[in-house]
Amino acid sequence: MIVDVCRFEQDQELEWDRYVHRHPSATHCHLSAWRHAIQRSYGHKAFYLWAHEDGDTKGILPLVLIRSRLFGRSLVSLPFLDGGGVCADDHPTKIELCQQALRVCEDYRVDFLDLRHREPSGLDLPLHGSKVTLLLDLAESPDRMWDRFDGKLRNQIRKAQKSGLTVSWSGLEGIDAFYDVFASNMRDLGSPVHSRRFFAAVVEEFSEGARLILVKKGSQTIGGAVCLSFKDTLLVPWASSLREYLSICPNNLLYWEVIRWGCEKGYQRLDFGRSSPGTGTYRFKKQWGTVEVPLRWQCLGWKRDRAAVVESGDPNYAWIVRIWKHLPVAITKMIGPVLRRHMSN
Repeated sequence: MIVDVCRFEQDQELEWDRYVHRHPSATHCHLSAWRHAIQRSYGHKAFYLWAHEDGDTKGILPLVLIRSRLFGRSLVSLPFLDGGGVCADDHPTKIELCQQALRVCEDYRVDFLDLRHREPSGLDLPLHGSKVTLLLDLAESPDRMWDRFDGKLRNQIRKAQKSGLTVSWSGLEGIDAFYDVFASNMRDLGSPVHSRRFFAAVVEEFSEGARLILVKKGSQTIGGAVCLSFKDTLLVPWASSLREYLSICPNNLLYWEVIRWGCEKGYQRLDFGRSSPGTGTYRFKKQWGTVEVPLRWQCLGWKRDRAAVVESGDPNYAWIVRIWKHLPVAITKMIGPVLRRHMSN
């Protein structure tokens, strides 16, 4: 068996993605387009590891190196996303890929190896964090899906519609409208925002597999989300609405449109993305009838005084959060991406 650190050429990307599409445990995060999106937007160095046996692909491990004076050096699979980690045909191949990742850690004096598995990996590495993802099985038609919701949820969707809110789908032409809403919401949450370039790169790299959904009141965009598709699943990793309009339920209309569209297109499930149990975001996602699935992130660290992933509720950064919430959005758009580049969560 030979495991190589690969520098992709176009034909190698096609082979990589063929393996991702045929392996039952592979996720959207394993697709090669994430390498391009992350490098284009933040310039991070990528190490995509192959395991081959007799010329056949036996396993893969996408990794991105994040160098930060604030948070140390992390080798992550994959930063900014819910998933990644080792994907292989058998346990010996998983071990070989993990050992190769540890060699990269040694070569680049990495402080943390962060592998974001969605399922138990069988690797002898410590589990990290308590986040979950929430999955919703979709019905064969929007009407059947509607009947599953309780009266409160249906009334919230109707309230948004009666308030004159409309929903539309777009590609890259909607990026500015989405980003203005997203940046404003992240400021209100006290969290550094991703760069506009990052979201534009995601939409461009995934082409037909990435769409933007926008909620408007009149001509003003008040909500938006990035919607991705992979195999039989829709994913909404980033979504926001302006806080001053939450009383008329734009988020409810947004997610209903994703669900409605997914049912019509024949998708089997919707992945609402990661949340911390007990939070408001978690409760919002649970009301749709989702099933909670623990994320099996594993992290090996060599810096005891630092955390691998900076959590939003970390008391060490509470004072920064308080200050951030009072900054003008225009300032957070400039500073946020500089900070976000050094954060893997």
